[in-house]
Amino acid sequence: MIPPRTVAPQTQSGIPVDKGLGVCSAVPDDTAVGAPGIGRQLAGSQTRQAVSSAAPRTLPGAPSWGRVLATTVSLWAGRRAARLRHPRLALVLAICVVVAAAAVVSVVQVSGTSTRTASASRPHAAPPAWARGAAGTARTQAATWVASQLSNAETVGCDPLMCAALSARGVAASRLVPLGPGAAGAGVVVASAASASGAASAAGAGQQGAPVLLASFGSGASLVEVRTAPPGGSAAYQRAVTADLAARRSAGAQLLHSQRIGVAGPAAGQLQAGQVDSRLLIMLAMLASQHPWRVVAFGGASPGVAVAQAPFRQVIITGPDAGDLAASLAMVRAQRAPYQPARAAIVRLPGGQAALRIDFAAPSPLGLLTGGASG
Repeated sequence: MIPPRTVAPQTQSGIPVDKGLGVCSAVPDDTAVGAPGIGRQLAGSQTRQAVSSAAPRTLPGAPSWGRVLATTVSLWAGRRAARLRHPRLALVLAICVVVAAAAVVSVVQVSGTSTRTASASRPHAAPPAWARGAAGTARTQAATWVASQLSNAETVGCDPLMCAALSARGVAASRLVPLGPGAAGAGVVVASAASASGAASAAGAGQQGAPVLLASFGSGASLVEVRTAPPGGSAAYQRAVTADLAARRSAGAQLLHSQRIGVAGPAAGQLQAGQVDSRLLIMLAMLASQHPWRVVAFGGASPGVAVAQAPFRQVIITGPDAGDLAASLAMVRAQRAPYQPARAAIVRLPGGQAALRIDFAAPSPLGLLTGGASG
C-alpha cells in the first residue's frame, strides 16, 4: 500500500516579512541573527551558467581531385620542359605523370564510393521499445518530468516499458517498483491512464482514497499519468487542498504588501490567487528578512493539473549584490526538509543580471501554513 503522508503539527498562519518575520521554520531559530522565524544556516557555493554557441562556417565548393592533379601536372611539366634540352624526353615524362595522376584519382574515387556505399548500407539504430510512437513520446516526457521534478524520496510504480524509460532518464533502480502485487510499496505510480489509476486506487484502497493526479502527458490511448494515493483518503485530501489554497492566498497577499519584496505582472496575480507553493512563500519571507528582493517569475507548474492543486514550485528573484547573493544561496541550500529545495543556483537573466533560482520538488505538501504538514 502507498504509505499515507504523515502530518506533523506545525502552526503557521501568516508570513509577515517587515517586522519580526514570524514564519514556519525547518531549522532551529537563531536569536543571534534576528527575529524568530525560519532558521538560517550558511553553506553552499556559487554556480554560474554560461552557454555559448558558434555557427559552423562553410567553405566554398572545392575543386575536384582531377582538376587539382591536372593543374599540378601542367605546372610541373611546364617548368621541367623549359629546363630539358630534349623536348621528346619532356613529353614522355609528362605522359608518365599524367598516367600516375589518373591512377591516384581512380583510387580516391573508388575509396570514396566504397565509404559512401558502406555508410548507406549501415542501418540506423532502432529506438528502444519504450520510446516508439506517440506512446513512446508520452513516456519520454513523463520520465523526464519524474527524474527532474519528483522528490528523490518517492518510490515509483511503473509497467515494464515505463520502468525502462525512467531508468534511461536516470531514476535509480532502487526507486522503481514494477506494477503488480508488489506495487503497493510505491508512493507514486507512472503508467498509462488505466494502469496508473487502477494501481494507485488498489494501493490506496485501505485508505478509501481515489488517486490524486500529479501530472499527465500525451492524450487518448497514449496518455501517461503520474498519480499518488492521497493521505487520509479523498475527503480529507479535498479538505486539506481547500484549506491550503486559502492559506496560500492569505500569505501571498501579505507578501504583495511587503516593502521588501517587489512583485509585478503575472507573478503578482499568481500570488494573489494562491497559485504559489507554500514552501516558496515561506522561503521568500525568510529571504526578505535579510535583503529586499524582486520576483522575476514563478514557474514549475505540473502538466495537465490545475494550478490550485499543483501550485508553482519555482521562483527566480533578483536583489542583492554578488556577495549577498552567494550568501543567500548558501542559506537556501542549508535548509532542512520540508524547506530544502530540490535545486538552488545563481543564474543569469537575458540582460546579464545575476538572479537566484529556487526549485522545490513535487508533490507540494499541504498544511505548512495551517498548522499541519502532509508530505
